[in-house]
Amino acid sequence: MANLILWRHAEAEAQSASGEDIDRALTARGRKDAAKMAEWLNQHLPANTEILSSPARRCLETVATLQFLNTGKVKREVKIAEFLGVDSSVEVMAKNLTNTDRSKTILIIGHQPNLGLLIAKLLGMQQSACVVKKGAVWWLRQRCAPDHADSAMQTYLFAVQQPDH
Repeated sequence: MANLILWRHAEAEAQSASGEDIDRALTARGRKDAAKMAEWLNQHLPANTEILSSPARRCLETVATLQFLNTGKVKREVKIAEFLGVDSSVEVMAKNLTNTDRSKTILIIGHQPNLGLLIAKLLGMQQSACVVKKGAVWWLRQRCAPDHADSAMQTYLFAVQQPDH
């Protein structure tokens, strides 16, 4: 992946009507924050972006705000990825993401703490996880290390955007 963009779902209700975590919907604030971040993403996402979402309702509702902005110029399809689910692990996520085309931009919509753990892992941070606020976007980029002849990949933080900024 050339770019990995991690979008944490926006604020969700504390409990769903069904009592199942996967069915939790966005709150009114969550819908507003998701729409704000979708506008920012819509302005900045490369055309070749692959979008992968957790199957959780709150993630699907978050990414739906981006699909709503689709003007027809760029078709933005969302693929549901089980490896991004509530019960997944950072190891499973990393394995699935490292097998992707390095020329693509990948946008994933998922959950904390796994997003923060993945960021820390990719950036080689000593702490266990980064705090990814609800609705926030973290954009990571990869490049070949200029001072390494063996084409070692470097991952760096390109941007962080939050709905309240």
